[in-house]
Amino acid sequence: METTSSTPGAGTPRLTRAEALAYAHAVEAGSITPDALRAVLGRLEPEAPGEPAVERLLALQLLRDSVAEPGQLVPVSPHLVYQGLVASIEQEISRLQREMEATRADLAPLQDIYERGSAQYLRVEAVRVVTDLAEVRRVITELAADCQREVMTSQPGGARDEEVLQESLAKAEALLERGVGMRTLYQHTAQFSPATIMYAEHVVPLGAEIRTLGDGFMRMIVFDQHTAILPLRDDPLGALIVQEPNLVGFAAATFERAWTMALPFPSRYDRDQVVAISTDIKMAVIRMLAQGLEDKVIARRMGISLRTCQRHIAEVMERLGARSRVHLGFLISERNVFGHRPHSEGDSVLTLKPVEGAG
Repeated sequence: METTSSTPGAGTPRLTRAEALAYAHAVEAGSITPDALRAVLGRLEPEAPGEPAVERLLALQLLRDSVAEPGQLVPVSPHLVYQGLVASIEQEISRLQREMEATRADLAPLQDIYERGSAQYLRVEAVRVVTDLAEVRRVITELAADCQREVMTSQPGGARDEEVLQESLAKAEALLERGVGMRTLYQHTAQFSPATIMYAEHVVPLGAEIRTLGDGFMRMIVFDQHTAILPLRDDPLGALIVQEPNLVGFAAATFERAWTMALPFPSRYDRDQVVAISTDIKMAVIRMLAQGLEDKVIARRMGISLRTCQRHIAEVMERLGARSRVHLGFLISERNVFGHRPHSEGDSVLTLKPVEGAG
């Protein structure tokens, strides 16, 4: 048998064959001198030296010096040895527990400091406000370079600025060449922007997807559903950098809902789609008008000029025969204008002639 320990209390004693034979002979003899025990063990186990076996039995306290017969060894009950080992182990456990409690008490104040600092760090990293436009662009460039799967972008506000689109083109090409998916959502009026049309003609053949929607979606960029760039309420040049998983997931789900309702950006002029878009724009304008929004607010949300917005309202009033905007609200409710989406030019009271520009 192998020995795992040579000292009491430091482990479970496992006796070798020579040690077991020596102990058995000592029990049979009742008392024996160390030399005699070594001699007997030499006869029983010629290949096993007797000295280490006897010394280990003494170390384990399975043998002890006889009080009545000096120079003699007598065996000790294994049960007593066990109790001694257990007591020693229990004392060691008690000592280690005291050390554990003392260590915990020493570190407790530091844990409080760490948790307060860590919570602040996580808040800063999970949701970060950036007010400098150059820093916002740097962050977007960095996130685009690290993106592996998909970029989801929604850009309300109508036609995009030509300079911004040119700046975005290089990033888009680099992403698409790496096999990263790109889905972009614009407002319908972007379809009438030459710069946006040229941008779409360039990136769509590379694998990008572009759709348009009338209203009801927010500006955002989501990278790999890991980081979202959101607008600040009162600072058009700043951004909110969000990495908190639940908030990013909400932003991505919001994009997906808008995406399912949007129309593909046309690769060529399609009169039926232009008619549908014109109707969608008018529906959105009238819906916001019914909510009590001012014309300039509606125009800004739709990404169209104030004049174009008012022209849409005037055309709908004429089509419905409304004498005033109050009367228009009544007619919209009476005719259930919002009850369905038209499928053909004659399918809705709001289907008018196509709008060739965003104004």
